Amino acid sequence: MQKEQRIESIDILRGWALLVVVISNYLFFGSSPEGNVNGNTILTTIIQAVEAILFSAKGWTLLFILFGFGFGVIYEKQQKNVYGFLIRRMLVLFIFAFINSLFYDGDILRDYAFLGLLFLFFIHLPTKKLIILSSIMLFFAPFLTAYINTIDMSAVDELVKGIAPLRQSTNWLDIFKFNFLGCYYNEVLNLNYSVTAHYIMFACMLLGLALQKSGFFQNLSEKKALLKKYMLRALLLTLVLWGIYVGINIAQLSFSKYFSFYYWIVLTTMSFISFSILLLYVYEKGGLVFKAFSWIGKMTFTNYLMQNIIAFFVFQGAGMGLFDTMPLYFYFLFALAVYTIQVLFSYWWLQSHAYGPLENLWRKLSSTKKIS
Repeated sequence: MQKEQRIESIDILRGWALLVVVISNYLFFGSSPEGNVNGNTILTTIIQAVEAILFSAKGWTLLFILFGFGFGVIYEKQQKNVYGFLIRRMLVLFIFAFINSLFYDGDILRDYAFLGLLFLFFIHLPTKKLIILSSIMLFFAPFLTAYINTIDMSAVDELVKGIAPLRQSTNWLDIFKFNFLGCYYNEVLNLNYSVTAHYIMFACMLLGLALQKSGFFQNLSEKKALLKKYMLRALLLTLVLWGIYVGINIAQLSFSKYFSFYYWIVLTTMSFISFSILLLYVYEKGGLVFKAFSWIGKMTFTNYLMQNIIAFFVFQGAGMGLFDTMPLYFYFLFALAVYTIQVLFSYWWLQSHAYGPLENLWRKLSSTKKIS
């Protein structure tokens, strides 16, 4: 089978993002519903700090940028009925999202599918307009975040508490019910997610499409100075924002009631890490680690779903029931172990296949061609 030309740097970023996602998701299973963890040690504090500063929300924001990029690639290459193909692709993704929501109460595939359909109204826009629109959205994000934070979500919290015992059930149907309702309560009824997070996701998609249309990832080796400049700017902005954040908390100001720039910190940190990875890539410093990222990145869809299915059998009551029973470092190390196994599986699979198994199934179900 002839493989389509891919941009290796994009696959490397996808692989990194999925590492961030599996660590963040698995660490969640190490916390009780009240946010408590087993083993209040220095190591636990370090893991929590690293997750909060370097990982939290940095994976999915990067993946949504790359999702927008991927939309642009399809729009550019698909000559006939591109809108029909993309609509079918998103509708099929809804099916995968439903299945995933039975195994994991933090499903994000539904968000890709929903926002992907909305994205079709913007996919034709030129680069300049996409940059302007995403910049305006991100500029107003702190105001929206602060406003949504003022809305009382206690009713939703009570709904979530009401289904919590189902997680420990050994009955599969109870666990499916918990995960599905958990997705609905936490990601639909909770406005911090259904409004604020979706707003950020869509802005990231617009930015990703702008990057694709501008050809940013083409000939990266000739853009070393530009990448270094962007990396340093992102680092400076991150440090400034963190400084302001710490200062506000020390002074105990009520600034965040009107202007909450949490997602600015997330995006500048994510940008700094991403530009650093790209710089290492163009200077050929990544070695085998970047190869591993690229193998995972070529099968992001398959690996993401498998991470959630593994978590179902290890952490939830229908499986081994290790939710909130082990020290936090166990969940961190387990995430690394799963990711390492996925690297090996991805390498093995890609020796004889152009796409991951679920990527290929998604393509076939989205196509109007007869499947042989």
